[in-house]
Amino acid sequence: MRGLVYVMLGLCGLWLQVTLAGSLAVGGIRPNLMLLLLLVVGLRWQDPWVFLFGALVGLAMDSFSHGILGLYAISYLLSSVFARATGQAINEQNVALNFLLVLMLSLTEGMISLGIFDYLNDSVPWWSWFFTRVIPGALYTALLSPVAFPLVIFLERSLKLSTPELE
Repeated sequence: MRGLVYVMLGLCGLWLQVTLAGSLAVGGIRPNLMLLLLLVVGLRWQDPWVFLFGALVGLAMDSFSHGILGLYAISYLLSSVFARATGQAINEQNVALNFLLVLMLSLTEGMISLGIFDYLNDSVPWWSWFFTRVIPGALYTALLSPVAFPLVIFLERSLKLSTPELE
């Protein structure tokens, strides 16, 4: 059951990112719906499968985006590690805290991606991209977290999944 839930979430998240994220773009900034899904799942479900989920959806995002295979896979894997560690450290789930956690984790993922991209290509305008792409994208993604958390909670309840760990 656990593997099937992750496969379905990954396919739905990838479908939403490819089809809906472009329509939600504001001023050229698109929300990263796949990252939002990964962070919400990582914060809610304290399951070791979230690391594999992060790496695999990162590879899927690599294949549908810029073409540098492994960039999103590494950054999503590290983001899932940070999300799981953060999820273990908090006891309370409220909208403001979830917003801040998703914002900080999205910024972290953006810095990891930019760092890898800068390592591969020295001519990347790191600071310019950070302030014009990463920060607005992370803020936009975090603004959608009040919608994503209730959807994952609804999924947990409808599939009768336990919150701390998927069993």
